[in-house]
Amino acid sequence: MTQRPAVYGPLISTGEVDAHVRLLTEVFGMAVVDRTALDASVASDLFGAGIEAAQLTVLQTPGVASGAVLVSFEPASAETVRSYETRVDRDALKVIDFYAPDYEGAIRHARSLGYEVVEAQAEYELPEGVFREAHLWAPDNVVTAFLGGPAEFFADFAQVLDRRTSEVQSISAPLSDGQAAVDYYRAVFGWDVVYEYAIDDPSFAELLGIEEPLRLRSRNVGASTREPYVGLIDYGLPPEVGGSLLGRAVAPRRGLLGVAVSVEDLDATVAAAAAAVPGSAGPVCPVALAPFGGGRAAVLTPPHAVPHLVLERQG
Repeated sequence: MTQRPAVYGPLISTGEVDAHVRLLTEVFGMAVVDRTALDASVASDLFGAGIEAAQLTVLQTPGVASGAVLVSFEPASAETVRSYETRVDRDALKVIDFYAPDYEGAIRHARSLGYEVVEAQAEYELPEGVFREAHLWAPDNVVTAFLGGPAEFFADFAQVLDRRTSEVQSISAPLSDGQAAVDYYRAVFGWDVVYEYAIDDPSFAELLGIEEPLRLRSRNVGASTREPYVGLIDYGLPPEVGGSLLGRAVAPRRGLLGVAVSVEDLDATVAAAAAAVPGSAGPVCPVALAPFGGGRAAVLTPPHAVPHLVLERQG
């Protein structure tokens, strides 16, 4: 039976591949499963004119079909998609979330390895219980998050529950127009909203480093809660707080560039994207990477202009 497309994990652009590999393996329990080099023809077809070469590194959380994809470009860029100053700007990805069954222990472990976990932490109440969140700023202004909360809740949201951290839970995206993204994801990938929540607690504003009142609303879109999903965020901030980064998430800028997605039928997915938003689908290119096995890939660009590297998996 054909399975729906699934979020594999974040697509991180970096000039410091080894630093991100260390973070994702030592802190978040992933393992490197493949690397491949793309020549100028394939790299430019996928990521845009002017890209002369690219190196892809795939990591995976053992036991599950998700992880992260790192990409380094030639020529390299000194610019990042986000900075601390644009931390609440819209229309670019923001945070990679991981559940930590031992929340305090996971933070201690990261700090013992020399990583900076932001001292301010959020504690907020949802209908399912009390949740905690701490952020770790990684190279290239990539933000990762430790999530703590009721074990019975996360049993429906994570597959890895017996390690220091789970697989990737979500990739958050503060957007100006969340509905356009929902419509695109539904039409192209067959995804829908799998969970919604709201946060009004002042501690979350403190975690983000802002003084204005925050009324966060999130719609999490994906194949299911048991697989990584995209969290479409509205911070509920006044219009004068935060701008738009629309169109900034383009190669070779570094940081949390996009989303890696696995599909069984790449041709059908590309056709659906072209029908949903003309011009949003790039060409299909030869890209051989474990653990996908299909040997082909394409980049799709939804209305919020965050690139989605779609990798064909064997059926």
